[in-house]
Amino acid sequence: MRYLIALVLCVLLAPTQVLACREAIMEDTLFFDAIPEMQPDADVIAKVILLDVSVLDFYKGTATAKVLHVLKAPDERVHPGSMISMKFMVSSCGPNHSSGNEGTIVAKAGADGEGHLELYPYMRRYSDGRITAPCMGRLHGQITDSCANN
Repeated sequence: MRYLIALVLCVLLAPTQVLACREAIMEDTLFFDAIPEMQPDADVIAKVILLDVSVLDFYKGTATAKVLHVLKAPDERVHPGSMISMKFMVSSCGPNHSSGNEGTIVAKAGADGEGHLELYPYMRRYSDGRITAPCMGRLHGQITDSCANN
């Protein structure tokens, strides 16, 4: 009887604790296969290779990227060979990148507390190509109107 009660409790509690993405095709990526026809309001479009990827907590990811090729940039700080810091939202549906991954990013430019360039990349969903804008306010510990739909 104890085992039956324990089994029932596990079954009842398990769904509330699962944070996994429902389907692999629902995952987001930082990389774009092609530049979107209706381009988001992006400052930077560049092909990069990720050198250091980490998740600070469940929702905040960071990466250092080396720029391989530039398609659009706000100034000369983004050029082939430059190293750029990126911040992005992370969930159980991605993005699930690691060091060595490369691809084309579409991003907003910003600055860290010391004035160094930081990129906030848009994300693309694998299944339907849905583009999610970066939530810069939430990444800095603030909830802003631009984060309300994310």
